[in-house]
Amino acid sequence: MGRPRKQTAEYFPHYVAESRTKFVLEDGWGNDGYAFWFKLLELLCRSDGHFYDCSSAADRRYLVALMKTDEATADSILALLADMGKIDAQLWKERRIIWCQSLVDNLSYMYSKRTTPAPEKPFSEEFSGQKCGVGEESDAGNTQSKGKESKGEERKGNPSGAAGAAPVKPPRRRKPTSLTKTQEERFNRFWDAYPRKQKIGEAEKAWAKIDPDDALTDKIIEAVRICMTSDYRFREERYTPLPASWLNGKEWQNQYGGEQNGRKKGGGTDGFRPSEGFKRED
Repeated sequence: MGRPRKQTAEYFPHYVAESRTKFVLEDGWGNDGYAFWFKLLELLCRSDGHFYDCSSAADRRYLVALMKTDEATADSILALLADMGKIDAQLWKERRIIWCQSLVDNLSYMYSKRTTPAPEKPFSEEFSGQKCGVGEESDAGNTQSKGKESKGEERKGNPSGAAGAAPVKPPRRRKPTSLTKTQEERFNRFWDAYPRKQKIGEAEKAWAKIDPDDALTDKIIEAVRICMTSDYRFREERYTPLPASWLNGKEWQNQYGGEQNGRKKGGGTDGFRPSEGFKRED
């Protein structure tokens, strides 16, 4: 059975330098404006396809409740973000859909490790040939670039793309695994969380030998997250253990205290290694 084609993310790059977006939001709404922006990015990360549809009353009410604000304030902040190019203005004004192209662009490193491609802007076919809003580089990553939709259409072999452009071959499918459906679902959670994605077949064999239940799966994934901030080997991918080796060594049982393997605990606050496309804001 093939791996699910997941289009969600468990992290996004949070650039800590000052930015115009954060300044304007804080100036207008204080800490509520700051919290709104980053809670919105978190919501987009965990939403399938990285967009959020506010067209229904129920979904809109959830967004307002999540942001812990009133509807009028939420509308004002989203309108400002659209005007600044932080979210797609056309999608927001015409369909009440929240889409942040710069966030998706800056998740390219994560999607380069998956068989599932990064999602494309919803309804891009309807908006093809029209200019996208361009904002300054933001806390979420790169700016939204012009012509993104038409390039996406070329990749899918859309005849409205470049003349004579041959469609790109679909991604190569992995061989079926020996895991049961339940095992594979649990393994997929571990695989998405583990930063080094190499030798998946060996990792699946190691996972099958452990055959963890839901509780142990949660413990393993939590240990991975702790390693990304507490284990010096996880600072660079080349030093990070292969997933099969990490599992076979039962390293989720390690104690990550003040020192790790003879070295002091290091790393940042989130363990994220930004992609090459992650740029500083002007």
